[in-house]
Amino acid sequence: MSEPTTAKPKRRRSGTADWHMSREAVSLSVPQVFAWSDRECLDFMVEVRFGSWNTVGCPHCGTTGKHYWRPLQKRWKCAGCGSTFSVTSGTVFSGRKLPLQTIIAGTLLWLNSAAGQPALELKRHLNVTYNTAYTLQHKLREALVRGYNQGPLAGDLEMDGAHQSGRRAAEKRGKPQGSRPVTSDTPVEELSSILTQAGKQKAKRKGAPKGTIDPEFGRRLPEDRRILMVVRQRSGKKGKGANGTRVAIALAETATEAEAVLATFAAIPESYLNTDSSPAYAAIGKSFLAHRTVEHAKELSGPNGENNNQAEEYNWRYDRAEKGIYLNVEPKYMLDYACEVAFRSDTRRLPNGQQLRLALNVATNVGESRFWRGFTHGTHRTHELLHAGPRLAKSSGPAKGLSPGAAITNPPR
Repeated sequence: MSEPTTAKPKRRRSGTADWHMSREAVSLSVPQVFAWSDRECLDFMVEVRFGSWNTVGCPHCGTTGKHYWRPLQKRWKCAGCGSTFSVTSGTVFSGRKLPLQTIIAGTLLWLNSAAGQPALELKRHLNVTYNTAYTLQHKLREALVRGYNQGPLAGDLEMDGAHQSGRRAAEKRGKPQGSRPVTSDTPVEELSSILTQAGKQKAKRKGAPKGTIDPEFGRRLPEDRRILMVVRQRSGKKGKGANGTRVAIALAETATEAEAVLATFAAIPESYLNTDSSPAYAAIGKSFLAHRTVEHAKELSGPNGENNNQAEEYNWRYDRAEKGIYLNVEPKYMLDYACEVAFRSDTRRLPNGQQLRLALNVATNVGESRFWRGFTHGTHRTHELLHAGPRLAKSSGPAKGLSPGAAITNPPR
Protein backbone atom coordinates (compact mmCIF):
# COMPACT_ATOMS: atom_id res chain seq x y z
CA MET A 1 0.00 0.00 0.00
CA SER A 2 1.52 3.27 -1.09
CA GLU A 3 1.82 6.12 1.36
CA PRO A 4 -0.33 9.22 0.66
CA THR A 5 1.55 12.06 -0.99
CA THR A 6 1.65 15.40 0.72
CA ALA A 7 0.29 18.21 -1.44
CA LYS A 8 2.60 21.17 -1.94
CA PRO A 9 1.30 24.39 -0.41
CA LYS A 10 -0.04 26.80 -2.98
CA ARG A 11 1.95 29.93 -3.61
CA ARG A 12 0.33 32.99 -2.06
CA ARG A 13 -1.06 35.28 -4.74
CA SER A 14 -0.01 38.90 -4.53
CA GLY A 15 -3.05 40.27 -6.32
CA THR A 16 -0.95 41.64 -9.19
CA ALA A 17 -2.37 39.18 -11.71
CA ASP A 18 -5.92 39.97 -10.60
CA TRP A 19 -5.25 43.67 -11.10
CA HIS A 20 -3.81 43.32 -14.59
CA MET A 21 -6.71 41.10 -15.66
CA SER A 22 -9.34 43.48 -14.28
CA ARG A 23 -11.32 46.05 -16.26
CA GLU A 24 -10.02 48.85 -14.03
CA ALA A 25 -6.45 48.31 -15.29
CA VAL A 26 -7.41 49.52 -18.78
CA SER A 27 -9.03 52.94 -18.79
CA LEU A 28 -7.94 53.92 -22.30
CA SER A 29 -7.38 51.83 -25.42
CA VAL A 30 -5.44 52.50 -28.62
CA PRO A 31 -8.61 52.23 -30.80
CA GLN A 32 -10.17 54.94 -28.62
CA VAL A 33 -7.23 57.26 -29.24
CA PHE A 34 -7.33 56.67 -32.99
CA ALA A 35 -11.06 57.46 -32.94
CA TRP A 36 -10.41 60.92 -31.50
CA SER A 37 -10.69 63.99 -33.70
CA ASP A 38 -7.86 66.51 -33.96
CA ARG A 39 -9.70 68.75 -31.48
CA GLU A 40 -10.11 65.92 -28.97
CA CYS A 41 -6.38 65.14 -29.19
CA LEU A 42 -5.62 68.81 -28.63
CA ASP A 43 -8.01 69.00 -25.67
CA PHE A 44 -6.33 65.96 -24.12
CA MET A 45 -2.82 67.43 -24.47
CA VAL A 46 -3.99 70.82 -23.12
CA GLU A 47 -5.48 69.12 -20.06
CA VAL A 48 -2.36 66.99 -19.53
CA ARG A 49 0.07 69.90 -19.83
CA PHE A 50 -1.82 72.97 -18.55
CA GLY A 51 -4.85 71.64 -16.71
CA SER A 52 -7.40 73.57 -18.76
CA TRP A 53 -7.75 76.10 -21.58
CA ASN A 54 -8.06 78.86 -18.95
CA THR A 55 -4.73 78.06 -17.26
CA VAL A 56 -2.42 77.90 -20.30
CA GLY A 57 1.14 78.97 -19.53
CA CYS A 58 3.24 80.81 -22.12
CA PRO A 59 6.60 79.02 -22.52
CA HIS A 60 8.26 82.33 -23.50
CA CYS A 61 7.31 84.67 -20.64
CA GLY A 62 5.50 82.43 -18.18
CA THR A 63 2.18 84.30 -18.28
CA THR A 64 -0.59 81.94 -17.17
CA GLY A 65 -4.22 82.48 -18.08
CA LYS A 66 -6.45 82.61 -21.13
CA HIS A 67 -4.52 83.53 -24.29
CA TYR A 68 -5.68 84.36 -27.82
CA TRP A 69 -6.36 81.14 -29.71
CA ARG A 70 -5.66 81.05 -33.46
CA PRO A 71 -7.65 78.05 -34.76
CA LEU A 72 -6.15 77.99 -38.27
CA GLN A 73 -2.59 77.84 -36.92
CA LYS A 74 -3.59 75.78 -33.86
CA ARG A 75 -1.45 78.10 -31.78
CA TRP A 76 -1.94 80.70 -29.05
CA LYS A 77 -0.84 84.30 -29.06
CA CYS A 78 0.38 85.22 -25.60
CA ALA A 79 -1.70 87.94 -23.88
CA GLY A 80 1.45 89.08 -22.11
CA CYS A 81 4.40 89.11 -24.54
CA GLY A 82 2.61 88.59 -27.86
CA SER A 83 4.64 85.49 -28.80
CA THR A 84 2.92 82.53 -30.43
CA PHE A 85 3.20 78.96 -29.19
CA SER A 86 1.56 75.56 -29.55
CA VAL A 87 0.71 72.85 -27.04
CA THR A 88 4.12 71.21 -27.61
CA SER A 89 6.25 74.38 -27.68
CA GLY A 90 9.03 74.21 -25.10
CA THR A 91 8.59 70.45 -24.56
CA VAL A 92 10.57 67.38 -25.61
CA PHE A 93 8.19 67.23 -28.60
CA SER A 94 9.12 70.75 -29.71
CA GLY A 95 9.55 70.95 -33.49
CA ARG A 96 7.52 67.77 -33.94
CA LYS A 97 6.43 66.44 -37.30
CA LEU A 98 4.21 63.70 -35.90
CA PRO A 99 0.52 64.54 -35.33
CA LEU A 100 -0.67 64.70 -31.72
CA GLN A 101 -2.74 61.57 -32.24
CA THR A 102 0.35 59.55 -33.17
CA ILE A 103 2.32 60.88 -30.18
CA ILE A 104 -0.49 59.99 -27.77
CA ALA A 105 -1.07 56.54 -29.29
CA GLY A 106 2.67 55.82 -29.50
CA THR A 107 3.17 56.72 -25.84
CA LEU A 108 0.20 54.54 -24.84
CA LEU A 109 1.55 51.59 -26.85
CA TRP A 110 4.97 52.07 -25.22
CA LEU A 111 3.44 52.07 -21.74
CA ASN A 112 1.14 49.11 -22.41
CA SER A 113 4.18 46.87 -22.90
CA ALA A 114 4.80 45.47 -19.43
CA ALA A 115 8.57 44.95 -19.58
CA GLY A 116 9.50 47.48 -22.29
CA GLN A 117 9.03 47.88 -26.01
CA PRO A 118 11.55 47.63 -28.86
CA ALA A 119 11.52 50.57 -31.26
CA LEU A 120 11.05 48.11 -34.13
CA GLU A 121 7.74 46.99 -32.64
CA LEU A 122 6.51 50.57 -32.24
CA LYS A 123 7.59 51.31 -35.82
CA ARG A 124 5.33 48.51 -37.05
CA HIS A 125 2.40 49.60 -34.92
CA LEU A 126 2.52 53.22 -36.09
CA ASN A 127 3.90 52.65 -39.62
CA VAL A 128 6.64 55.25 -39.16
CA THR A 129 10.38 55.05 -39.74
CA TYR A 130 12.57 53.24 -37.22
CA ASN A 131 14.38 56.46 -36.29
CA THR A 132 11.05 58.20 -35.63
CA ALA A 133 9.92 55.46 -33.24
CA TYR A 134 13.38 55.26 -31.65
CA THR A 135 13.66 59.00 -30.94
CA LEU A 136 10.05 59.18 -29.67
CA GLN A 137 10.78 56.51 -27.09
CA HIS A 138 14.05 58.12 -26.07
CA LYS A 139 12.47 61.56 -25.69
CA LEU A 140 10.04 59.98 -23.26
CA ARG A 141 12.93 58.34 -21.39
CA GLU A 142 14.82 61.63 -21.30
CA ALA A 143 11.76 63.30 -19.78
CA LEU A 144 11.71 60.65 -17.04
CA VAL A 145 15.43 61.21 -16.35
CA ARG A 146 14.97 64.95 -15.99
CA GLY A 147 11.46 65.13 -14.54
CA TYR A 148 10.66 61.87 -12.76
CA ASN A 149 13.97 60.70 -11.28
CA GLN A 150 14.06 63.75 -9.02
CA GLY A 151 13.46 64.58 -5.36
CA PRO A 152 14.20 62.82 -2.07
CA LEU A 153 12.36 59.80 -0.67
CA ALA A 154 11.58 59.34 3.02
CA GLY A 155 10.40 56.63 5.39
CA ASP A 156 11.40 52.99 5.07
CA LEU A 157 13.99 52.94 2.26
CA GLU A 158 15.82 50.12 0.53
CA MET A 159 19.03 50.41 -1.47
CA ASP A 160 21.07 48.08 -3.62
CA GLY A 161 23.68 48.15 -6.36
CA ALA A 162 23.62 45.72 -9.30
CA HIS A 163 26.31 44.99 -11.87
CA GLN A 164 25.05 45.83 -15.37
CA SER A 165 26.52 46.05 -18.88
CA GLY A 166 30.07 44.90 -19.59
CA ARG A 167 28.96 41.74 -21.38
CA ARG A 168 30.75 42.59 -24.64
CA ALA A 169 27.43 42.50 -26.42
CA ALA A 170 28.64 44.89 -29.12
CA GLU A 171 30.95 42.21 -30.50
CA LYS A 172 28.00 39.86 -31.01
CA ARG A 173 25.67 42.22 -32.85
CA GLY A 174 24.68 40.82 -36.23
CA LYS A 175 26.94 37.77 -35.95
CA PRO A 176 25.78 34.15 -35.66
CA GLN A 177 26.78 32.71 -32.31
CA GLY A 178 27.80 29.07 -32.69
CA SER A 179 29.68 26.74 -30.40
CA ARG A 180 31.02 23.20 -30.53
CA PRO A 181 28.23 20.79 -29.47
CA VAL A 182 28.78 19.06 -26.14
CA THR A 183 26.68 16.07 -25.12
CA SER A 184 26.51 13.86 -22.06
CA ASP A 185 28.72 11.37 -23.91
CA THR A 186 31.54 13.84 -24.45
CA PRO A 187 34.69 12.57 -22.63
CA VAL A 188 35.82 14.60 -19.65
CA GLU A 189 39.26 15.18 -21.24
CA GLU A 190 37.67 16.55 -24.43
CA LEU A 191 35.28 18.75 -22.46
CA SER A 192 38.20 20.17 -20.46
CA SER A 193 40.04 20.89 -23.71
CA ILE A 194 37.00 22.70 -25.14
CA LEU A 195 36.65 24.90 -22.05
CA THR A 196 40.36 25.68 -21.89
CA GLN A 197 40.50 26.64 -25.56
CA ALA A 198 37.40 28.81 -25.22
CA GLY A 199 38.95 30.56 -22.22
CA LYS A 200 42.17 31.28 -24.12
CA GLN A 201 40.26 32.71 -27.07
CA LYS A 202 38.16 34.90 -24.78
CA ALA A 203 41.24 36.19 -22.97
CA LYS A 204 42.94 36.90 -26.29
CA ARG A 205 39.95 38.92 -27.51
CA LYS A 206 39.47 40.70 -24.23
CA GLY A 207 43.04 41.79 -23.58
CA ALA A 208 43.99 43.43 -20.31
CA PRO A 209 41.02 44.65 -18.22
CA LYS A 210 40.72 48.44 -18.12
CA GLY A 211 37.80 49.00 -15.75
CA THR A 212 37.74 50.06 -12.12
CA ILE A 213 38.46 47.67 -9.24
CA ASP A 214 35.47 46.26 -7.38
CA PRO A 215 36.16 47.21 -3.72
CA GLU A 216 34.07 44.37 -2.30
CA PHE A 217 35.70 41.48 -4.17
CA GLY A 218 38.97 43.07 -5.26
CA ARG A 219 38.73 42.13 -8.95
CA ARG A 220 39.02 44.50 -11.87
CA LEU A 221 35.73 45.01 -13.67
CA PRO A 222 35.26 45.16 -17.47
CA GLU A 223 35.77 48.60 -18.94
CA ASP A 224 32.09 49.15 -19.71
CA ARG A 225 30.73 47.60 -16.50
CA ARG A 226 28.49 49.95 -14.51
CA ILE A 227 26.75 49.69 -11.15
CA LEU A 228 23.05 50.48 -11.25
CA MET A 229 22.17 51.86 -7.81
CA VAL A 230 18.53 52.01 -6.77
CA VAL A 231 16.77 53.61 -3.79
CA ARG A 232 13.17 52.51 -3.20
CA GLN A 233 10.56 53.73 -0.75
CA ARG A 234 8.33 51.06 0.78
CA SER A 235 4.63 51.82 0.50
CA GLY A 236 3.92 50.64 4.04
CA LYS A 237 0.93 48.58 2.83
CA LYS A 238 1.19 44.80 2.84
CA GLY A 239 1.40 43.40 -0.67
CA LYS A 240 1.72 46.83 -2.32
CA GLY A 241 5.53 46.84 -2.70
CA ALA A 242 7.33 50.14 -3.27
CA ASN A 243 5.76 53.41 -4.37
CA GLY A 244 8.83 55.51 -5.12
CA THR A 245 12.05 54.71 -6.98
CA ARG A 246 15.22 56.68 -7.71
CA VAL A 247 18.15 55.36 -9.74
CA ALA A 248 21.75 56.36 -10.40
CA ILE A 249 24.69 54.97 -12.38
CA ALA A 250 28.11 54.53 -10.75
CA LEU A 251 31.44 52.99 -11.71
CA ALA A 252 31.69 50.93 -8.51
CA GLU A 253 29.63 50.19 -5.42
CA THR A 254 31.71 52.18 -2.96
CA ALA A 255 30.94 54.09 0.23
CA THR A 256 31.56 57.38 -1.59
CA GLU A 257 29.05 56.55 -4.34
CA ALA A 258 26.46 55.26 -1.84
CA GLU A 259 26.73 58.40 0.27
CA ALA A 260 26.39 60.64 -2.80
CA VAL A 261 23.30 58.80 -4.08
CA LEU A 262 21.60 58.79 -0.66
CA ALA A 263 22.43 62.46 -0.10
CA THR A 264 20.55 63.22 -3.33
CA PHE A 265 17.61 60.83 -3.07
CA ALA A 266 16.97 60.24 0.66
CA ALA A 267 15.74 62.36 3.56
CA ILE A 268 18.36 60.72 5.77
CA PRO A 269 17.56 61.98 9.32
CA GLU A 270 13.92 60.84 9.12
CA SER A 271 14.34 57.54 7.29
CA TYR A 272 15.30 53.90 7.85
CA LEU A 273 17.78 52.16 5.55
CA ASN A 274 17.55 48.53 4.44
CA THR A 275 20.46 47.04 2.47
CA ASP A 276 22.47 43.88 1.98
CA SER A 277 25.72 43.37 3.85
CA SER A 278 27.91 45.31 1.40
CA PRO A 279 30.48 47.47 3.23
CA ALA A 280 29.52 50.40 1.00
CA TYR A 281 26.53 51.18 3.24
CA ALA A 282 28.09 50.67 6.67
CA ALA A 283 29.20 54.27 7.30
CA ILE A 284 26.23 56.11 5.81
CA GLY A 285 23.83 53.70 7.54
CA LYS A 286 24.77 55.21 10.90
CA SER A 287 23.16 58.52 9.85
CA PHE A 288 19.70 56.93 9.49
CA LEU A 289 17.21 56.21 12.26
CA ALA A 290 18.21 52.56 11.85
CA HIS A 291 20.21 50.48 9.38
CA ARG A 292 18.93 46.95 8.82
CA THR A 293 21.05 44.51 6.81
CA VAL A 294 20.65 41.02 5.40
CA GLU A 295 23.50 38.76 4.30
CA HIS A 296 22.36 37.36 0.98
CA ALA A 297 25.10 34.73 0.93
CA LYS A 298 23.22 33.03 3.77
CA GLU A 299 19.59 34.11 3.60
CA LEU A 300 17.03 36.16 1.69
CA SER A 301 15.49 37.56 4.85
CA GLY A 302 17.01 38.08 8.29
CA PRO A 303 15.71 36.60 11.56
CA ASN A 304 13.70 39.77 12.28
CA GLY A 305 12.47 40.19 8.71
CA GLU A 306 15.42 42.29 7.50
CA ASN A 307 15.41 42.42 3.68
CA ASN A 308 15.83 44.63 0.66
CA ASN A 309 13.41 42.70 -1.53
CA GLN A 310 11.95 45.78 -3.22
CA ALA A 311 15.39 46.88 -4.41
CA GLU A 312 16.05 43.33 -5.62
CA GLU A 313 12.66 43.35 -7.36
CA TYR A 314 13.69 46.46 -9.28
CA ASN A 315 16.96 44.77 -10.30
CA TRP A 316 14.91 41.84 -11.61
CA ARG A 317 12.70 44.19 -13.63
CA TYR A 318 15.72 45.91 -15.15
CA ASP A 319 17.34 42.57 -16.01
CA ARG A 320 14.11 41.46 -17.69
CA ALA A 321 14.00 44.65 -19.75
CA GLU A 322 17.69 44.63 -20.72
CA LYS A 323 18.11 40.92 -21.44
CA GLY A 324 14.65 40.17 -22.74
CA ILE A 325 13.67 43.33 -24.63
CA TYR A 326 16.49 45.77 -25.29
CA LEU A 327 19.37 43.26 -25.41
CA ASN A 328 22.19 45.79 -25.70
CA VAL A 329 21.99 48.79 -23.37
CA GLU A 330 25.08 50.97 -23.71
CA PRO A 331 26.48 52.55 -20.54
CA LYS A 332 25.85 55.96 -22.12
CA TYR A 333 22.09 55.36 -22.17
CA MET A 334 21.77 53.13 -19.12
CA LEU A 335 20.24 55.83 -16.91
CA ASP A 336 17.53 56.44 -19.53
CA TYR A 337 16.44 52.80 -19.52
CA ALA A 338 16.78 52.58 -15.73
CA CYS A 339 14.38 55.51 -15.29
CA GLU A 340 11.92 53.88 -17.67
CA VAL A 341 11.96 50.70 -15.57
CA ALA A 342 11.55 52.78 -12.39
CA PHE A 343 8.49 54.55 -13.81
CA ARG A 344 6.94 51.28 -14.98
CA SER A 345 7.52 49.70 -11.57
CA ASP A 346 6.08 52.62 -9.58
CA THR A 347 2.95 52.93 -11.76
CA ARG A 348 2.33 49.23 -12.36
CA ARG A 349 -0.96 49.28 -10.42
CA LEU A 350 -2.39 52.42 -12.00
CA PRO A 351 -4.86 52.36 -14.91
CA ASN A 352 -3.02 52.75 -18.21
CA GLY A 353 -4.84 56.01 -18.95
CA GLN A 354 -3.45 57.49 -15.75
CA GLN A 355 0.01 56.19 -16.61
CA LEU A 356 -0.30 57.97 -19.98
CA ARG A 357 -1.28 61.26 -18.34
CA LEU A 358 1.62 61.07 -15.90
CA ALA A 359 4.19 60.28 -18.60
CA LEU A 360 2.96 63.01 -20.95
CA ASN A 361 2.73 65.53 -18.10
CA VAL A 362 6.40 64.94 -17.33
CA ALA A 363 7.33 65.06 -21.04
CA THR A 364 5.56 68.41 -21.53
CA ASN A 365 7.00 70.10 -18.44
CA VAL A 366 10.76 69.46 -18.49
CA GLY A 367 11.61 71.79 -21.37
CA GLU A 368 12.97 70.97 -24.80
CA SER A 369 14.95 67.81 -25.48
CA ARG A 370 18.67 68.23 -24.81
CA PHE A 371 19.80 64.87 -26.12
CA TRP A 372 17.56 63.74 -28.99
CA ARG A 373 16.83 66.78 -31.15
CA GLY A 374 18.71 66.23 -34.39
CA PHE A 375 19.84 62.72 -33.47
CA THR A 376 19.28 61.35 -36.97
CA HIS A 377 21.33 64.25 -38.37
CA GLY A 378 24.37 63.37 -36.28
CA THR A 379 23.71 65.34 -33.08
CA HIS A 380 24.44 62.71 -30.43
CA ARG A 381 24.92 62.86 -26.70
CA THR A 382 28.62 63.08 -25.94
CA HIS A 383 28.57 62.09 -22.26
CA GLU A 384 27.14 59.32 -20.12
CA LEU A 385 25.19 60.45 -17.08
CA LEU A 386 27.07 59.08 -14.07
CA HIS A 387 25.92 60.23 -10.66
CA ALA A 388 29.40 61.54 -9.87
CA GLY A 389 29.19 63.76 -12.95
CA PRO A 390 29.05 63.51 -16.76
CA ARG A 391 31.75 61.37 -18.34
CA LEU A 392 32.87 61.57 -21.95
CA ALA A 393 31.52 58.58 -23.86
CA LYS A 394 32.18 57.12 -27.28
CA SER A 395 29.78 58.06 -30.03
CA SER A 396 27.14 55.68 -31.34
CA GLY A 397 24.61 55.60 -34.14
CA PRO A 398 24.94 56.66 -37.78
CA ALA A 399 27.63 59.23 -38.48
CA LYS A 400 26.67 62.76 -39.48
CA GLY A 401 26.29 63.20 -43.21
CA LEU A 402 25.91 59.48 -43.92
CA SER A 403 24.60 58.98 -47.43
CA PRO A 404 21.26 57.11 -47.72
CA GLY A 405 22.84 54.18 -49.55
CA ALA A 406 25.84 53.77 -47.26
CA ALA A 407 26.06 50.81 -44.89
CA ILE A 408 25.54 51.59 -41.20
CA THR A 409 28.16 49.68 -39.29
CA ASN A 410 27.04 50.84 -35.86
CA PRO A 411 23.22 51.25 -35.83
CA PRO A 412 21.46 53.20 -33.06
CA ARG A 413 20.49 51.23 -29.98
